Amino acid sequence: MYTPSTTAAKILNAALLVSFVLTVLEPLTGIIVHKLVSTLFLLFCLIHTIVHRKKWNGKRFVLLCLIVLAYLAGLFGLIFDEIPLILVLHKVISIACVFFLAIHIFAFQNRLRG
Repeated sequence: MYTPSTTAAKILNAALLVSFVLTVLEPLTGIIVHKLVSTLFLLFCLIHTIVHRKKWNGKRFVLLCLIVLAYLAGLFGLIFDEIPLILVLHKVISIACVFFLAIHIFAFQNRLRG
C-alpha cells in the first residue's frame, strides 16, 4: 500500500518542487527549458493527483484544472503567437496557480505538523 511518507512520495514531491521552480524561472532559463519543464511539471501533477486520489475534493480539482488550463493557454499562445491575448491569459492563470499552489503546500505542511 502506498503511503505519503514513503521514499517514492518524497522523490515525487521533490521532483514537483524542482520542476515548479525551473518552470517559474523562465526569464533565466529560456523558453525551451520552460516548455520542457512545464510539461514535466504537468506530468508530475497528474501522477501526484493519481497517487493522492483518496484525498480528492473540489479545491484540488480546481487547482488541477487551473494547472492544465495554464499549460493549454501557454501551448495555444505558442501556436497562435499573433494573438497576444492568449499569452496574457497564460500569465494571469499562471500567477493564480502560483498563489493557489502556495496555499495548497502551506495547508499540507500544517497537516504534517499538527
